[in-house]
Amino acid sequence: MLTRVLTSLAAALSLGIAVPATADAAAPAGAYGCDGTLIDAIDHPYDGTVVATTYLYWDGTYNCAVAVKKGSYEGVRTRMDLLLFNNTGAQPRSDEDDGRYLYYAGPVKVYGRNACIATELTMWNTSNYDIFLHRSPYDGYFHCG
Repeated sequence: MLTRVLTSLAAALSLGIAVPATADAAAPAGAYGCDGTLIDAIDHPYDGTVVATTYLYWDGTYNCAVAVKKGSYEGVRTRMDLLLFNNTGAQPRSDEDDGRYLYYAGPVKVYGRNACIATELTMWNTSNYDIFLHRSPYDGYFHCG
């Protein structure tokens, strides 16, 4: 059975047929304009449901983040404000992307060598009411590079 599945998958790929990934899989960094390796995925729940996930990447010098909508918010134009900042003052110290998006906010990028970072995401609903502001970590910084 496994051989048949692998053979079918190989045939589909050789013919250029798209094979969908799981809905919860993080896209490669380049898909969002970030470089580097995925170092964290931070879920943002609202009313018991995850409505966005912030993905953090590290390339050895810079941290990069994108906040990707999930569930019923995916594909719906709402305001998102994503902020990434470091604790050292090394430039760039902070980067922000604030706008009305269908799928994701970002990328935002800050210098991360010998620094720690934190991120904030604020999201609004379709009635333009803010539904949450999440800072990660809640207090302080993390992912020191």
